Amino acid sequence: MQPTRRQFTQKALLAAAGCTTLAQQLFAQATSTNYTVRNGDTLGHIAQRHGVSTAELRRANRLSGDLIGVGQKLNIPGQSAATTAVASAGNPYLVQSGDTLGAIARAHGISVGDLKRANNLSSDVIRIGQTLHIPAIGSTADLLSHVRVATAKIAVRRNHWQRIVVHHSAIKYGNAKKYDAAHRRRGMQNGLAYHFLIGNGIDSGDGEIEIGPRWSKQLLGGHLKSYQLNLSAIGICFVGNFEQTQPSRKQLAAFTQLMDWLQGDVLKRNTQFAGHKELKGEQTICPGKYFPLAAMHARYD
Repeated sequence: MQPTRRQFTQKALLAAAGCTTLAQQLFAQATSTNYTVRNGDTLGHIAQRHGVSTAELRRANRLSGDLIGVGQKLNIPGQSAATTAVASAGNPYLVQSGDTLGAIARAHGISVGDLKRANNLSSDVIRIGQTLHIPAIGSTADLLSHVRVATAKIAVRRNHWQRIVVHHSAIKYGNAKKYDAAHRRRGMQNGLAYHFLIGNGIDSGDGEIEIGPRWSKQLLGGHLKSYQLNLSAIGICFVGNFEQTQPSRKQLAAFTQLMDWLQGDVLKRNTQFAGHKELKGEQTICPGKYFPLAAMHARYD
């Protein structure tokens, strides 16, 4: 039986991903990003968040000490993607009764493999009271450049947006164009229900951030049942079914970069953050049991 075009494309994508060599990963081009200091930030916390050392952060910004001020712009030094993927975030976790390596990895939005590499573990066996180092979620690769360029042309309604809500699509296929068409067929005249969509490598790039017309035109969302919540909630959707699988590392990196940028540079304040299922009256399991909501709340609450 001849394979369909979709099956051929999926196999080609998987084959291409499998052919990435360790050498290519280790010599990935280093990049740098900018970060705006927010209330409550410390230099150590910012370094930990971006997977770099405090000393590297000082050197990159010519700081003689750890003193920083709200609104200050910091340059985050770049690292190769492979180095960042396994860099220790300096955030220890104490193993509790009932913990498994897989459950700990899911709670922090990382893979079991990364967790084992960060702790030099040869198996999945852990013991109560053991201290594990949690590797950084994000990558220093800049996944936001096109989003920043597009948003610079928009008159963002900063005071209008009070909440950011994360979703999953509940299916592993799709991209902004396909979802936009589907939502219009369902009667949504403004198209794609979300303001941003983060691809998973099937119908759009892994970690690719697509901008919906609701963000470009600063329109209310269509991602929640509540009309009142849609008026003031930015919707970010991951492509994937996180009742079955975890989001990819690149998806999580894209999400944290997008969240940091929205709060720090665009809205210039910490907004309320929630998973779809956490909102009263929504009656949903979205964004799925394998999405690391606890880790994201720890970062953004």
